[in-house]
Amino acid sequence: MSDDPYQAMHPRVSVVVPARGNGRCVRELLEALSRQSYSLSLVDVIVVDNDPPWAQGPVAGAVHSRAWPFRVRVVVEVRAGASRARNRGICIADGDYIALLDPDIVPDEGWLAALVSAVIDEQAAIVGGRTITHYPEGLARPLTDGLRECHGPVNWPSKRRPYGWPYWITTASLLVEREVFEKIGGFRPDLGRRGRWLLGCEDLEFVDRAVQKGLTVVIEPAAVAGHPAYRRETRLGWFLEQGIGHGVSVARMHTSVAVTAAAIRVGRRDVAAAVTYLLAAYLFFDSASAVQGLRELARIAAYRLERTRLLLIGRRLIPAQAPPPPESPSPVQKGLS
Repeated sequence: MSDDPYQAMHPRVSVVVPARGNGRCVRELLEALSRQSYSLSLVDVIVVDNDPPWAQGPVAGAVHSRAWPFRVRVVVEVRAGASRARNRGICIADGDYIALLDPDIVPDEGWLAALVSAVIDEQAAIVGGRTITHYPEGLARPLTDGLRECHGPVNWPSKRRPYGWPYWITTASLLVEREVFEKIGGFRPDLGRRGRWLLGCEDLEFVDRAVQKGLTVVIEPAAVAGHPAYRRETRLGWFLEQGIGHGVSVARMHTSVAVTAAAIRVGRRDVAAAVTYLLAAYLFFDSASAVQGLRELARIAAYRLERTRLLLIGRRLIPAQAPPPPESPSPVQKGLS
């Protein structure tokens, strides 16, 4: 950060947006950014076109569809993967802070101002905003809270608080001090969505890595952004793919961070809980419980198989980490209380 008091309170922000298969959403996102209450003279946007060469065009078309009240650049990352695309945009960003968004996210007018306020007030390295999932095409079937969580966090704190279980944040709404990437590196390319391969957890791994390096990470629920989940993402097949990708991703996280034990959920009790969902579905004709039970079994099996594979190829795995007891708050928690 700058030593200039004014610039310290009004930092420059580069917004990085990776786009693959959803480039047509970029225009609506840019329109939402143009309505931000934060000074637009301090904002620039980098849209990373991650489409394959034969499908490129929608991203540039959306960006050049009109004049925007901030600088917008389009760069190309030919290697598939949301993490690679984000890292590409981060490399050329020149803001004091880097805000991360997805193309289909629509931030509220006060979104960026709330993130910047939190990062300054708490002297934080990273601040995560609140995403609210909505279903513009309706649902293929009723969803449990566990299934809704596959589309993004369901529970949020009522006020600003330190990052940590049971709350989590995503790259769909994140503000990061640029120096953080110099200290801990970027997003792992073996995590995060790659085309139809529904890997994930690149956000959790990155933030956990920052916390375990001693950096301050905060959740700011006042920074609100809307996130759509489409009808195809409420079908059994999608949930099975997502469960498998999540299980593989959490297993891979063990190679770089100590994953919170409560977030893993792959023991005998968790298998029994999944079977209980299936039994409830059979007894009460509850399709949502059936989907959740099958998704959980797929997730657990994928986690165990990937963890075994990593051990067989000689990868060192970091043991799971128990969360701190509530009666012993961390220094960050004391500072924010």
